[in-house]
Amino acid sequence: MKLVYKIILTLLVPLTLTIGIWGWFSFRTMSKKIHADTDLILRDYSNNIIMRLLSGKELPERFNGAYNTYYIQYISPEEAAESPAVEYGETEAYLKSQEDFASSRTRSQIFQDKDGNFRKITVSLPTFEQEVLVEHVFWWTLMLFITLLASVILIGLISLHYNMKPLYRLLEWIDRYEPGASATKVPSDTDIVEFRKLASVVEQAVTRFETEYEERKIFIGNASHELQTPLAVCSNRIEMMLDRPDMTEELAEDLIKVHRSLSGLIKLNKTLLLISKIENGQFPQSSEVDMTVLAEESINLHKEIYGHKNIAANLTVIQRFLLHIDEQMASVLVGNLVKNAFVYTPSGGSIEISMSEDRFSVSNTGNAPLDREKVFRRFYQPSGRKEGATGLGLALVYSVCVNNGLDITYDYIDGKHIFAIILKKSK
Repeated sequence: MKLVYKIILTLLVPLTLTIGIWGWFSFRTMSKKIHADTDLILRDYSNNIIMRLLSGKELPERFNGAYNTYYIQYISPEEAAESPAVEYGETEAYLKSQEDFASSRTRSQIFQDKDGNFRKITVSLPTFEQEVLVEHVFWWTLMLFITLLASVILIGLISLHYNMKPLYRLLEWIDRYEPGASATKVPSDTDIVEFRKLASVVEQAVTRFETEYEERKIFIGNASHELQTPLAVCSNRIEMMLDRPDMTEELAEDLIKVHRSLSGLIKLNKTLLLISKIENGQFPQSSEVDMTVLAEESINLHKEIYGHKNIAANLTVIQRFLLHIDEQMASVLVGNLVKNAFVYTPSGGSIEISMSEDRFSVSNTGNAPLDREKVFRRFYQPSGRKEGATGLGLALVYSVCVNNGLDITYDYIDGKHIFAIILKKSK
């Protein structure tokens, strides 16, 4: 989950609760105000009738245009003593004008007339208008709540996206970064102190890494170069010793084992030296190479070498795969992919090589997937190491692809390892 959405989700609950509580209190306050106004109308209406009655003036009609109604009754002193002087309530009142019953608010008040008799006046006011108003207030409050919450979230998202742009640019730069490749400067054009510090830390780390990476490449290249001659001399000496007439059979067997190990070491050294040359850009020459021809040659060669495994190898050419690359690098690329497939395909398995205008893929049957994170690392060996394998073949392929602007991918689908070289689309 992106940081922006994580922050919004974290704020959503308290925001919803805060705005919801505010909306509920606002609605309750306005509802109480509406009911208080109704009670005020009833009080004034009741006091007006009592004043008119006590002054001997003509009383208003019991049913008027405002739907207000009232009635007056005599009560005993005992009842007057036991009942509250003023009492509010809810009832159903008949509206003559509507010829129907409606919810009404009532107010009852006990008073004494000028003769000392106790009377009780009850006034009522239909509340359907107030109920409609309260309903409108509820819906307006709800709409205000939704609008306010949505506005806060939207503004928050826009603000966070805007302020997080420096972080996103830095992350994109890190995703594009490749050790040893020329890269643009670490983006640090922001006024946010924390992001500037983060960019500075990343830049320092990259600088240290690049320095170490270059030193390592130089060391491997120099070491491999320096070892080349001594290893060749040792190999020649062993061969000369094997040709001696006084060589015993027992000693010859030991020397052959040593020579075999030395040959593997020479092969490893040559591979390391080749990787070093590729990474140092020592193969600048490029020409248009038809990968179809190289694939056919490599398949025929490895069929002879690994004929005892009875592997079925097929080449499917949808369209010729042409690369502008050094011819030796192209041979290294195809040869190592095909050899890897033959080495790790179980006996009786199959290899499928296909190519189109922008894709060259090699698939082979296998028992278990490889580690995607490690498959192109140097000296990576899957479980069940094969004799003679150095763990540098796929690393060599990866190095050729990186230094020639190619993408290489690995997948394990339906019991098959699939390595694919893909031409990068020009932007």
